[in-house]
Amino acid sequence: WLKLDSDFLQDMLGYIKPAMSEQRKGFLPSIAFLFFLFLISSNSQPVDAIQYCIIGAGPGGMQMGYFLQSSGRDYIIFEKNSTSGSFFLHYPRHRKLISINKRHTGSTNYEFNLRHDWNSLISNNSALQMRHYSKKYFPDADDLVRYLHDYASELNLNIQYNTEITLLTRSSEGYVMTDQYDQTYDCQVVIVSTGLWVPNIPDITGADSVEGYESVSINPDDFEGKTVLIIGRGNAGFETAAHIVGSAAYIHMASRSRIKMAYQTHYVGDLRAINDDLIDTYQLKSLDGQTEIPGSSDDVKFIHSNDKYFLVPADFEGEIPHQELEVGLFFPYDIIIRCTGFKFDYSYFDETAHPGEDKSSKGKYPQMNPNYESTYQPGMFFAGAASHGVDFKKSAGAFLHGFRYTV
Repeated sequence: WLKLDSDFLQDMLGYIKPAMSEQRKGFLPSIAFLFFLFLISSNSQPVDAIQYCIIGAGPGGMQMGYFLQSSGRDYIIFEKNSTSGSFFLHYPRHRKLISINKRHTGSTNYEFNLRHDWNSLISNNSALQMRHYSKKYFPDADDLVRYLHDYASELNLNIQYNTEITLLTRSSEGYVMTDQYDQTYDCQVVIVSTGLWVPNIPDITGADSVEGYESVSINPDDFEGKTVLIIGRGNAGFETAAHIVGSAAYIHMASRSRIKMAYQTHYVGDLRAINDDLIDTYQLKSLDGQTEIPGSSDDVKFIHSNDKYFLVPADFEGEIPHQELEVGLFFPYDIIIRCTGFKFDYSYFDETAHPGEDKSSKGKYPQMNPNYESTYQPGMFFAGAASHGVDFKKSAGAFLHGFRYTV
């Protein structure tokens, strides 16, 4: 992180040589003092601006890094954790991916085969394909972590690990990024590839008191004989339900809208068949239930009473009525789990560099133009899952097999 000052080094060497030959008294303290001056001098030297600064060493950031490196561009990928693809160390919580790994297609055409490989990034190394890491059609997340680690190391991508960007501001030359150690980096172009990882907590009174998908136990024994309400009927919600269906007494699922099945909508982000076990148990009347939350999030609230959790109308006060119970409102639950997805992290942008929130996705994605450049911040681009603001709910831009091409 030091930029060496050659004139200062020459001056220092000019002092050291005669000192060594004459063995002057106090030589070592003098050297220590000179080194201290050197640190001050060198640290004050401005570092040349990096041409491309990529934030995040997930699949999108590394794919971008590969293309920049192949083009001989000056770039650095900044990763806050100690390994690439760190999101997949924790997610999906129950470790099964929903991206297919079709190893045999009957074809030798590389592009055709890649069309049926939703986990591999593009490179010139044929060994860096997911089919060499897992034989499963739906691989384990840990296999993807191994693959992404090898992708970074085998291609020698320029990744600076353990560097969390805590502040991003505009400058006359582009952008200035500051990390957790207050080290600054001048960047001509910033490419944000941090994915979507901030839990999307619905604006429902009491929502902060229920369990979240990001932290709920993944041990089925913790749900033994429990009544469970899951808020959210996407892949995370159904993945969670499928994991505990053999342990829980009841599992009820609720959301503000109807379930959207991927095989009907042809959008891979909608509910996939691999996760829809609870639809089967519901349709066959096996105690589990599905419902829609009436109105908007302002019309209901969560309360905790007599060691049970309840979803009730927002204006409800008093004792829980004794009545024939239905799925949802007033039903007593031992656990309520929030599975309402994730959104973009805006926390480190100051007012000069804030990209703005995309209203059509309710802030899930930042504002961006069709070329993935920020609408309000020239020279700021988005890659990876965060770039899905361009084709939200329309195409596969949020997923590895989509954004590996759009970077």
